[in-house]
Amino acid sequence: MENGVVRENGAAAIVFSDEEVREMSGLKRGDDYVEVTCGCTSHRYGDAVGRLRVFVSGDLEICCECTPGCHEDKMTPCCI
Repeated sequence: MENGVVRENGAAAIVFSDEEVREMSGLKRGDDYVEVTCGCTSHRYGDAVGRLRVFVSGDLEICCECTPGCHEDKMTPCCI
């Protein structure tokens, strides 16, 4: 991914433009996703830090970082 563009089979698909994400801190771009550090609230564990990953396919994934050793990883929004 380069400048918010994902290349699939030689075609380009825009996920988020540079303008849309320029003020976001903790942003990471992968080959098929963008990821941002955020706060999340679990109905079981309360407020915590996490990472929200948005895939080109539209899928969302949340990785909890509430405490060291937490086994709640790669949750979907319905789990929160």
